[in-house]
Amino acid sequence: MERLDPDKILIIDDEKSLRDGAERILGRMGCEVFKAETGEEGLEIIHNEPVSIVLLDMRMPGMDGMEVLQKTMEMDEGIIVIVITGFATIETAIEAMKTGAYDFISKPYEPDQLRIAVNRGREKVRLKRDTRKLKDEQKQTLEDLHTEQSRTHTIIESLPNGVIVTDPSEKVILINPAARQHLALDADRHPPGRNISEYIEDTELCRLIKEISKGRYIDFTTIPSREIQNVDGKHLLARCRPVIGEKGECLGAVVNLMD
Repeated sequence: MERLDPDKILIIDDEKSLRDGAERILGRMGCEVFKAETGEEGLEIIHNEPVSIVLLDMRMPGMDGMEVLQKTMEMDEGIIVIVITGFATIETAIEAMKTGAYDFISKPYEPDQLRIAVNRGREKVRLKRDTRKLKDEQKQTLEDLHTEQSRTHTIIESLPNGVIVTDPSEKVILINPAARQHLALDADRHPPGRNISEYIEDTELCRLIKEISKGRYIDFTTIPSREIQNVDGKHLLARCRPVIGEKGECLGAVVNLMD
């Protein structure tokens, strides 16, 4: 999905006049257009170029449109496929949509029909890409805590209480020395990057941390504290809170361990 360019479009159609006509329309929209006469040729272009939208004829000699659609989805589900056919039926449309097609227009089509369908597809690609970028930025924000360049990291490392920070996928992205000591964890055997359940044996506390990491607690005052016992028989009090981003989104969880 990350490699897809919303301005790169592929036309797969065995009729040259339709390929050339669609190319003229899309070229005026600022798109870079690739053309293929057969399904095999189209799949080769998809493999080599970051096309985001495929205009696909369903009836072609050799590999038909449905097979090309299936193989395209296997290569990258983020690609927007707009099925185009002169044999438009409800059954064909439903089958294509179930396989992964984004839209369905029939021949002969008006230029505006093509423009509208393609612009909707381009916007969908941009939204997906922006959403992915935001998630990556959020993940990087938490991962920065584990770098020596982070002043916050230095402070957390020196705290007497144990601190563990997880991301939304329930992976530990930071654990300070006090937390390792409380939980009797070896730094080499338990580096950051693993699921929280590999650091904490208490199943109820792990469940709570996972729920917080996924943003399932809105009212922080309802988050219970939990007392656990480590391998040495020491009792620890665990308090958990979500890590909230600038836009109010949950970026993960922070766990505070006290003797």
